[in-house]
Parts: sequence; structure tokens; C-alpha cells
Amino acid sequence: MTFSRRDILISAAGISASACAPRIREVQDADVLIIGAGLSGLHAARMLNAEGFKVAILEASTRIGGRMWSLTDLPGAPEAGGRQVGQSYARIRSSASDLGLEFEPPMPRGGKTIIAQNEIIDAREWATSAANPFPETLRELTPDTVLLRMAAKNNPLADQYAWREAADHLDISARSFLQDAGLSEEAIDLCEISLNANELSSYSMLNAWRSLVLYEIDRQAGRSENIVGGSQRLPEAMASTLPEGSIHLGVRAEAVSVERSGVEVRTKNKAWRAPYCVCSVPFATLRNIPVTMPGDGRLDMLINEMPYTQIIQIHLSLDGLPNDDLPLRMWTDTPIERVFPTFDRSCEPVGLYCWIKGVGASMALSDEVWFELAESTLLQRRGIRATGRKVVRWDESNGLSGGAYMHWAPGQISKWGALASEPRGGLYFAGEHTSYLHTGMEGAMESGERAAISIMEKSATE
Repeated sequence: MTFSRRDILISAAGISASACAPRIREVQDADVLIIGAGLSGLHAARMLNAEGFKVAILEASTRIGGRMWSLTDLPGAPEAGGRQVGQSYARIRSSASDLGLEFEPPMPRGGKTIIAQNEIIDAREWATSAANPFPETLRELTPDTVLLRMAAKNNPLADQYAWREAADHLDISARSFLQDAGLSEEAIDLCEISLNANELSSYSMLNAWRSLVLYEIDRQAGRSENIVGGSQRLPEAMASTLPEGSIHLGVRAEAVSVERSGVEVRTKNKAWRAPYCVCSVPFATLRNIPVTMPGDGRLDMLINEMPYTQIIQIHLSLDGLPNDDLPLRMWTDTPIERVFPTFDRSCEPVGLYCWIKGVGASMALSDEVWFELAESTLLQRRGIRATGRKVVRWDESNGLSGGAYMHWAPGQISKWGALASEPRGGLYFAGEHTSYLHTGMEGAMESGERAAISIMEKSATE
């Protein structure tokens, strides 16, 4: 079975909610409530606990780590979430060291195979391929590198502090940026496949320029590394240092209310109250939780409008290598988009995972159809056989995340850049979507640290 990217229509399902609220049977008290047991929530909890605060962490899922998830049930234990730790990630590295975790270099990436217009091409031959729509000055670049390479030529941000204060005219869409540079629509469409966001039109160029600044800082600091044993070991180790009974798994926040006396979080048949609360869940999750808080409504607008990149991963266990000599890492113009190999400890390839985002990930497809799409591309075109398989959804169907990570839309940074991290009464916000200096894992840690320090300072004055 073969499919094009445009073959399948997007469908949406409505969600109904009961109008009847459950009767509250029990009240739990703490000094600080924390919603979410990901990196930001755990980092805040550890800092607060060290200062004598009693914390209670409410985690809706049945595991610790949030978007740090090592798939230890698959060969090579691929990462479903965050993986690479830059040398400049001071908070991640300090915590890992304190907890006895070690780092190791990532597996070699090797070359790349391009599948475009049903043609299988060694990336080294892409520049001369008839399927290459880029102008002469860009033809040597593979589609996944064009946007950042063009953005790097004239980065208007002087440092990692400048993105929030950048001029309004820089807060434009990536599509507009590429159009102004003279790229054809065909070339722009290929750039969109590799964009680490949903669509070029909904992605602010300030995201790209900010990422490039951070990338350069990391590059100068040295090679990124992975946590030995998998990224999930870090949040699990962090959680193990908290007092027994601090973390409550399978407990979903159903409503949050900021009151004069503090914050109340309602879960099923229970109310949790504390003077302070750190909400570390993504805004894509929070928008499904009723929140009553002071303010002029702008934060509510940001919570509802902040984009989250939709990603679906298809993990496959290898049962044979391709019938050609081309690299396993792939960029394709097919629905499965990008493909990466997974290696065992001896650097032998043992699996593949497909990385589908944005419009592709928004297609309402079953796991079985995704497997058929992957097999259509990998088996029929390259003779790759696979056995074990697993689909990981970082999309709107995942009610615990609503997406893989956030990205700012055009115009949002200049309008709301600082708003995401501003507290509302005793309610403080954390998570990579609220970070200032960093993104990803280090950004999550930074935000948890900021929330914890703010609570300590506020508590000291009361």
C-alpha cells in the first residue's frame, strides 16, 4: 500500500464532559503543590524540599518523567523524548552528577539517504539530482538543513537574552522568510517536512534564530552527550531523593483555583490545598483544565493559543538490512518523513524510528495504518524488513502532553514573550514553554529553578 502526504483527510473528534462535579471526600494539605512529575516539576520539588517545604507532586500518568521516556522494551532502548545533553546544560549535568549518573557520546549518525519523487538518492548526490528544487546556491544542502543555514547567515540576535526584546518585524513566519528569500513553493514545501514545528506559516523565525544562538553556545562548549542507561534515568533518580509519599501517580488535576489563602487543585474526589502551586504541565494540557486565577485574561489567551508541535514516532525492530549500500538515516517526501536508526551497545543497527510531525502527525490514523505507511516506504523501496513495532504519540490524542514541545507562532513573542512565566497569586508556572535562557530539557530545569526560588523568596516575606 502506498500513500502520498495529501491522500488522507484530517478528522476531528468532539469531547463531551460531564456537567456534574464529584463530591469532595478528602482534603490534602502541603506547603507546595506541584502539577506534573517531569523535569521542571521534579527540579522545583527537590529545591523546595531541601529548604524544608513539604511538597506534593500530582502526576496524571502512571510513570515519572513526562516527556523524558526511554523505550527499554525495544532493541537499543530508543528515546521517545529528550535525549542529547549539551555541554552547556549546567543544571542537567549538575543534577545528573549529584545523582551518580554518567554520560556517553551519542552513536554516530553516519550519512543520509533521500527519497524524493520516488527516487532513492545518496545525499552526496542530491546536489545534481533532478528532484532537487533549490536554487544553485543551496543545491548542496539537504532539505532538512536549508532553513537553519539560511537563517544563520544573518542572525539578528546577539546572544541568548535578545529573543524576547527583538524588534517586532523579526517575529515573522518561517514561510514568509523563505518566500522573501526567493525560494519556490516546491522548495519551501520540502523545507516544511523537516521543520521541527507544525507548519512554516505557524513558526516564528525568532524560534529559529534563538535555536541557532543556543546551538552555537553548545557547539563551542563541546559535543553533546547522552545519559548512560537512557534519559528517563534522570527524572527517576531525581524522584528517588524526595520523601516517600511525595509523588502521587495516576492523579489527574481536574480544576485549579487561585484563592487569597493559596491554591486549590481538585482531583477525583479530593481537594489539595497549599499556599503555593507550581504548574509544570504543558499549556496544551492546561487548556483542558479549568483554571480560575486573577489577571486580565491575556494568560488565558496564551494558554489556549500557544502551538505545540504534533509528532508521531513509529519504532520498528530491524529484521534485516536494506538491499542497497545507502545509509539507514533517511529524509523522505513520503508520509513517514524522517527515519533514524537505533543502535545497540556494539554500534550495530537494531531498529528504526520514523519521525512524523505537523500536518502529517495531525492525520487521524490508527497505529496499523502508520505501520503500513512505514512498511510501504521501507520495505517496498529499500527492502528493509522489520518485526517488533511501537507507535508513540506526542500529539493532541495524548492528553498528558498535547504535543512534543512548544514553539512560538509569529507575533506571539513580541506580544506575550514574558507572560508565560509570570505567576498568578500563589500559582507559578514552569516547563520548557516558560523558559527564558534555554529550550528543551535545560529549559525545563531552568523554569523549575525559577519557580522554586520565587516561592522561597515570597514565603520569606510572608
